[in-house]
Amino acid sequence: MIGIDADLAELIKTFPNVLITLGQIKSPTRRMVLFNDLMQMGACFPVIKSPFAYVSPHAQVAEGTIVMHHALINAGARVGRNCIINTKALVEHDAVIEDHCHISTGAVVNGGVTIGSGSFFGSNAVCKEYIEIGENAVIGCGAKITKNIP
Repeated sequence: MIGIDADLAELIKTFPNVLITLGQIKSPTRRMVLFNDLMQMGACFPVIKSPFAYVSPHAQVAEGTIVMHHALINAGARVGRNCIINTKALVEHDAVIEDHCHISTGAVVNGGVTIGSGSFFGSNAVCKEYIEIGENAVIGCGAKITKNIP
């Protein structure tokens, strides 16, 4: 055993780079608490990008976010902190994914869409362009979003 949560402050002194590998099933709360606690301890959160993913040089991806295999993030898109952009997800031009979101496998977030902080966007879900999805929303797998969701 390497350690427990109580050991994190000491471990960060030697190993400052951190990736939260806890998923976001049902709620983002535990990922958010870990992220905030680790930030206060001085952890560094590099962006992790699969060599099989594409992130446009004109997109922004914030600290602590992981971009998995064959995911695409196109020009003008902005992805917040501590997000999961899962395998084969597509984040189109000018979309905004706020902090602590999980964009699941094969999801399609079309151009100009905004997804609020802490939201979960399910596998193979598709969102029409320029839609706004509020904070902590849960979009189920295969959903077709054609109107704003608070």
